[in-house]
Amino acid sequence: MNNQREAVVANETPPLELLAPAGSFEAFKAAVENGADAVYLGGKSFSARASAANFDLEELHKAVRYAHERQVKVYLTVNILIADQEFQELMDYLYAVYDIGVDAVILQDLGVASLIRAILPELEIHASTQMTINTTWGAQHMERLGFYRVVLARETSAAEIKTLAASTPLDLEVFVHGALCVCYSGQCLMSSFIGGRSGNRGTCAQPCRMTYQLVNQERKNLLTVKNLGEHLLSPKDLNLVEDLVELKEIGVHSLKVEGRMKRPEYVATVIRLYRKALDRIERQGENGPLLTTEEHQELLQIFNRDFTKGYLRENPGADLMSYSRPNNRGTRLGRVVSLNSGGLDLKLEAAIHSGDGIEFWTGRGREGITVGNIWRDKQQVNDGFPGETVQIEFSGVARPGDRVFKTNDAKLMEKARESFQEGKEQRKRPLTMSLRGHIGDKLTLEVVEGMRRVRVFSANPAQKALKRPLTWDYANQQLGRLGTTPFWLDQLVVEVDEGLMLPVSDLNEMRRKAVEELLRETTQRNVERSLYRQRIGKWNNELAKARLSSARSNLPLVSVAVSDPETLEAALKSGAKRVLIGGEHWRSRKNFKIDEIRSGFETCRKQGVDCVWRLPRVLNETQSTRLLEDLKKAALWPDKPKLMVSNLGELEMLRSLDPNWPFETDYSLNVFNEASLAHFLHLGAQRVTLSPELHHEQLAHLAKWGGIEYFVFGDLEMMVSEYCPIGSTLGGKQGSHCSGVCVKEPHYLRDRLEYDFPLETDQECRMHLYNVKVLNLYEELPQLKRMGVSNIRLQLTRQSPEQVGLIVKVFLEAWDTLQLGNRSLWTPDQGMAELTSMFPQGFTKGHFFRGVL
Repeated sequence: MNNQREAVVANETPPLELLAPAGSFEAFKAAVENGADAVYLGGKSFSARASAANFDLEELHKAVRYAHERQVKVYLTVNILIADQEFQELMDYLYAVYDIGVDAVILQDLGVASLIRAILPELEIHASTQMTINTTWGAQHMERLGFYRVVLARETSAAEIKTLAASTPLDLEVFVHGALCVCYSGQCLMSSFIGGRSGNRGTCAQPCRMTYQLVNQERKNLLTVKNLGEHLLSPKDLNLVEDLVELKEIGVHSLKVEGRMKRPEYVATVIRLYRKALDRIERQGENGPLLTTEEHQELLQIFNRDFTKGYLRENPGADLMSYSRPNNRGTRLGRVVSLNSGGLDLKLEAAIHSGDGIEFWTGRGREGITVGNIWRDKQQVNDGFPGETVQIEFSGVARPGDRVFKTNDAKLMEKARESFQEGKEQRKRPLTMSLRGHIGDKLTLEVVEGMRRVRVFSANPAQKALKRPLTWDYANQQLGRLGTTPFWLDQLVVEVDEGLMLPVSDLNEMRRKAVEELLRETTQRNVERSLYRQRIGKWNNELAKARLSSARSNLPLVSVAVSDPETLEAALKSGAKRVLIGGEHWRSRKNFKIDEIRSGFETCRKQGVDCVWRLPRVLNETQSTRLLEDLKKAALWPDKPKLMVSNLGELEMLRSLDPNWPFETDYSLNVFNEASLAHFLHLGAQRVTLSPELHHEQLAHLAKWGGIEYFVFGDLEMMVSEYCPIGSTLGGKQGSHCSGVCVKEPHYLRDRLEYDFPLETDQECRMHLYNVKVLNLYEELPQLKRMGVSNIRLQLTRQSPEQVGLIVKVFLEAWDTLQLGNRSLWTPDQGMAELTSMFPQGFTKGHFFRGVL
């Protein structure tokens, strides 16, 4: 894959690409007609917005043709984790979309990236934000894997983007408008584990938009007196329209608008306004605001949860969040003045129209209506304006002084719909035409559009006119009839003999042929299906060989993950033969310092225990630099420690220090299929921890490979977020000004069903949200043994030393008994009783039986 860009004129930067979402063909047309440079959309399969209408292959072909005729690119989302049984369908699909002419595919699954690199390297690939790339190290790894573009994590700051842009040839794409995930994308398991709908499979149920209470150990609501609202995980919408100049200067290439689930009118309005802003940058540079007050109001009106700049400058803490409501706020319309039978008086702060949707914020909640008739001074009118008092029909409950918001502007929606109405397309390119020739010869029509030039000839020779000779006006009238084509006639030169005549049918046919030639697809798709099948066959053979060669005879072990020296000691005393130390640095406990990591390794070596240093799940650029310094120290130890990488940037850091540094991979890398497993083993991983979203049948298939580890007991992390609800609501301000209230007592998020989700905060003030119930596959150990699972993992990073000691003993006794083939001597009853006594909140078997497919 060639990642080298074409040379750019010195001191010039390419124009910013405006990238629009489309969940339906109507939204797609809305995006194109309102000025998008590119559109991203999903197919009926393999898309991270599975509940959008999406595009079948016929619709996709229609969309690509429509876009390319207007010089707009189409990027297809294949940004979910793919199961092994789906790969054959995926391979057929990839060739079909390549043949259709999509400009790139957006990927999450590294196994799919490996597949495309092997069987269809001609297809451009972009790294989805689901891959959690936010550092120069992560971008370097994407470059090494053949990606052309990286969609950065939304948490990446302007300063970090600037550093990234200076260090990589990859295109950088950033979100600039729309809904925000509170969790790092690709690292969220909350919808998956509490509702069975996986964000990694495109079916997120958005639990972040639900209500929660922040409670302490005594289950007291800590925010009762603050009256913030209970949507404690619901962010505002991103809006960076006035920051586009800076984004261009720091090296961003593509501006991504979120919204594949939004209505076409939303797409039309947001893209139209961002296009206006970008056009103003090209005309006026940095001078002046990019949108007028009225245009900002339209952006607010079409949909907002209030707006935020996200993490562009700093961690905004509570300012990121929309605590009071998770959906569209609308815009301030006015207040209720008085009520009367069948109606009310409304003092306006903004315009109102018949057909508008409005919402009353009352003491009893919110009530919405569609505006019918409007009266002013007892005269029926269609509109009311700021400063006026109007009367509207109303039969609900409200009081004088209640605030009223407009949630739907009928005129704005009508304006948006007109922009993509069938037959009224406005996205057209100018043509220059030259018609030349002589009586007795065929006329020549030369048409120029941009860098393209076509020439066609009349079907018949021109004749001498008997009545009506060809004039410029007549030629302009006929050649300018370009209808629904993406062209308009800008200039026409007519150089013909005086008194010449050509039938109108010949003129029309020349125009038709010229347009047809201009619209001919110039991108050559030159991979024949037979060659594609050969590549697939080779890939399948290599995968089979890798599966056979990976089979190892290592004795299966129980891995025990701990996060501080005390729990390490407890695990070793209980007989652990493999320990994973490190990970996140919790604010609530001591954690491992670098010298304690080293001493832990030395202790384990003396006892013959396999020890692995787990690296943190998320790091920003500054934190990566600090970790790199620690790794440089560790590289000088007499025995280099084995490492467990938790993100792709860490893997690249290891390679920079020592390409042969022994490493394993953690479950946060979302290994969901053979291809991704083979990818990491090929890179040198000694062991790969599989995704916790696997069904037992998928696991049995992957267990044929050696060197796998599977999470069977412990706290499942549902979210990791730069936003901390504790510090943001109780700590004064999240970050350096926070009072550190998180370390004073345990905290939980209580949902509407009164389940309490434990919260942990790390030293970087990130929130880590855990499942209410502990994952426990103790009763499934015999099945795991029969499958041939290499290692099982106990994730005991939040447990006390006493709990760690007991849990390790319970699992070691069972696992050792099963490894000796003494299945008849083992029953789960006693072990389950001991585990249950430690965890009264109960257990979950996760996706072992229900899966996410």
